[in-house]
Amino acid sequence: MKKEIVILCILLVSQVQDSPLTVVCTTTALQTLVKEVGQEKVDVISLVQPGVCPAQFDVRPSHVQEMGNASLVLYHGVEPWLEDLITASQNEDVEKVLVEGPWNTPDLAIKKIELIQNALSQVDPENALFYKTNADEAVNTIEALADSIQKEAEPLSVDTIPVLCMDWLKSFVEWMGFTVVGSYPPPDTLSLKDVNDLITTGRTYKAVMVIDNLQSGTELGGEIAAQIDAYHVVLTNFPSAVPGTETIPDMIEYNAGQLLTTVIQYQEEKGRISELESELKKEREKKVLFEVFSALLLVVCVVEAIYLRRK
Repeated sequence: MKKEIVILCILLVSQVQDSPLTVVCTTTALQTLVKEVGQEKVDVISLVQPGVCPAQFDVRPSHVQEMGNASLVLYHGVEPWLEDLITASQNEDVEKVLVEGPWNTPDLAIKKIELIQNALSQVDPENALFYKTNADEAVNTIEALADSIQKEAEPLSVDTIPVLCMDWLKSFVEWMGFTVVGSYPPPDTLSLKDVNDLITTGRTYKAVMVIDNLQSGTELGGEIAAQIDAYHVVLTNFPSAVPGTETIPDMIEYNAGQLLTTVIQYQEEKGRISELESELKKEREKKVLFEVFSALLLVVCVVEAIYLRRK
């Protein structure tokens, strides 16, 4: 009987040790990075839906239970509801880690991966080497993607293309090499004067694109683009908000693709316009030559008529 109890205790301890670490993330951006680093060693939950701004999130009763089971919470610092949620869950032992700042460029994403690796290693030191190995692989993937994107962007001379963009996308748009001539905060914070100033800036610098953040609303950006005759491009700051963007690398690749596709479209249309202008110029030159020739012919005819008349 004692032997059976000992075996049972060993099995229970083994199950506890093998059970994944429960991690609650406020957004899918953090969730996907934790999955990359933690893999099967973590059970990771995202609270905010990918198409929603985390500052405007409504907490549900199920989130209280999820927070109550968490060993680690990762958040951005823009979630005013988080402290109340932790209090409601009565999980006083949960470890909180602030992951501050943007994550939408390769360099910024790598910094977040390193921070997450350290956080997981501190809470679960026995698997620290496992987390480091996965983090290194994730970094290598992002670095390879960054090289690929920049090689694709370089021949398109994106640095010659002026754009307007939403503040939270500025870091990514500038990393891509575009010239940001104006940026703007969430649309609901803009006054009519702010909007008119953006339109003036766009016209002055001949902005080619107005780049919106999906989670912040896109209607205003579309209206500004229409006013200045620019392309309206919508990017996402959170994975899974758009099909095919389940990870941070997927999201970065998608956003880059949206911008580069628009650049190619713009340059093709610009080329067609140049061809039309060139053809129009040739037609004008032909018309001028025809008019000159006609005038000369008329002069010759008049001179000849006078000559014949005198004769």
